Amino acid sequence: MTGSDGLSQASVKRALVFRLLERFCAEHALVLTAGDPHGHAGMVENTAGKRRYFVGARFGLNNQSAAEIANDKAYSAHFLAKNGIPVPEWLFLPGDEISDKDPLPEKLVSFAQQHGFPLFAKPVAGQEGKDVVRIGSPEHLQKVLAELVQRHDRLLVQQAVSGREFRVLVLDDEVLCVFERLAPAVIGDGEKTIAELVSGLAALDPTDDRFKVELLRQDLSLHQVPEPGRRIELLPVRNLSSGGTAILLDANEYPGVADTARAAARALSLRYAGVDLLLGKSDAQDHEALVLEVNAAPGLSNLARLGQEEAALVEAIYQRVFQAAFLEN
Repeated sequence: MTGSDGLSQASVKRALVFRLLERFCAEHALVLTAGDPHGHAGMVENTAGKRRYFVGARFGLNNQSAAEIANDKAYSAHFLAKNGIPVPEWLFLPGDEISDKDPLPEKLVSFAQQHGFPLFAKPVAGQEGKDVVRIGSPEHLQKVLAELVQRHDRLLVQQAVSGREFRVLVLDDEVLCVFERLAPAVIGDGEKTIAELVSGLAALDPTDDRFKVELLRQDLSLHQVPEPGRRIELLPVRNLSSGGTAILLDANEYPGVADTARAAARALSLRYAGVDLLLGKSDAQDHEALVLEVNAAPGLSNLARLGQEEAALVEAIYQRVFQAAFLEN
């Protein structure tokens, strides 16, 4: 088989999804063709000649419009709330309403007064936790928004809610897995500075301005030497792509989280989704969970890299996803 670029698939340095899909297709008499040298996109054809395409972790399971709604944080929060799904309070801000010279919009001032600080600011269409900033004061709010609007034309300011954060994968109302996400962090050893500890983490950029904000929140700086055993969170996000980590959980032990994730996927008409939730009370497993975001094309490569157990789970999940995408219907 060859891809559209004429390269033999044997010579392709394949992405994780492609490697797993290659095995799946061989086991089910499907023809797989790579669309690029790394297998980030491709075509699957059955013996009857029916073709289905994929790009990254998008396998055609979700309606395109529903996927676009899900990946827009303002739209998804609006429709989740309309369907009775609990979400943090939020405020949408068009970029043309933000300036580093003019006062903050009155609706934003009122929102901040109502909910207090900290708040979170984020791009409406952002992914992987990029440009998500924890805001600690009105002055910081104006500075951060003025910077973000240089890169994004639509922003969201969101109520900060403390608690445990989960990612739940849902396929056709079935929960495939639940894991808790932890922020990227270092552990003090009494010898190295925080900057030295951070330099050993390949997924993190030590020049990220958010480091300073998070360290200041903990009364620390990059040049301090933390005491042995102290855990220091480095970013305001818990995405695995940003250097976070995960703990696999039993979905049966968190029925409220699992049920809310199912409801969120149904509310946005998604067959396949990664639902990010926050459980506000760590001592109440069935406490109502808030939906933070919904991803219509959740990637699992970073989870697979965490260890053998995680890699085996990812392979099993993709087997179910491939079956639904390429064998059913």
